[in-house]
Amino acid sequence: MLKRSNYYDNKRKEIKAVVVEIIEELMEMTEHFKLYLAEPTRDNKKTVLKNESFVDRYEKRLKEDILEIISLQQLEIKEIEWLLMMNRIIRELERVGDQLTNIITFSDAIDISTLHKKTKPFLKYSEQMMIWLGEGIQKDDPKTLQDVIQHDEHINVLNKETYQHLIHRIHEQEELTETRVKMIIISRFLERLGDHLVNAANMYKKYIEENR
Repeated sequence: MLKRSNYYDNKRKEIKAVVVEIIEELMEMTEHFKLYLAEPTRDNKKTVLKNESFVDRYEKRLKEDILEIISLQQLEIKEIEWLLMMNRIIRELERVGDQLTNIITFSDAIDISTLHKKTKPFLKYSEQMMIWLGEGIQKDDPKTLQDVIQHDEHINVLNKETYQHLIHRIHEQEELTETRVKMIIISRFLERLGDHLVNAANMYKKYIEENR
């Protein structure tokens, strides 16, 4: 029984450490994404996609680990809930990478200089949210996780401003370029990126508060 307990404790620590590592990989992916926007070369694009592949591989591995633990261990309900919650958090993080990949795909048909300029403020806020999310999970700190949740309002404001700017141009009967229209879609991708970070923070914060 002791061996099983030690096995679970070690696996629990490992899962938590890898989740934090995935967040760090997403931060690195964001840095490479910004480098690609500054220099849209094929190599820089491949680097971003390589980061995303790393996140996908770890998501798959952790899901397999979680299923293995549940099948091998006789766990209390709260421990099963923790594992299922971590599984959902991993999925939210994987979707963060998906949003950046979506933008990379769209960047082939958009003015890259405009994209660089418009995404910069979004990424500034989302990067800070990633930092806080990693710290909050690592330290079991609900206050830091709450910072993630509250910071998302800045991304929502930017998304709304992008939409309103397009509507204003329509009302003024100004020329609508493909780039301007597609920025609405990209803005939505960036808003969803923030939403996934908030979802992860909310889940972990709720678990901490309910089990203190």
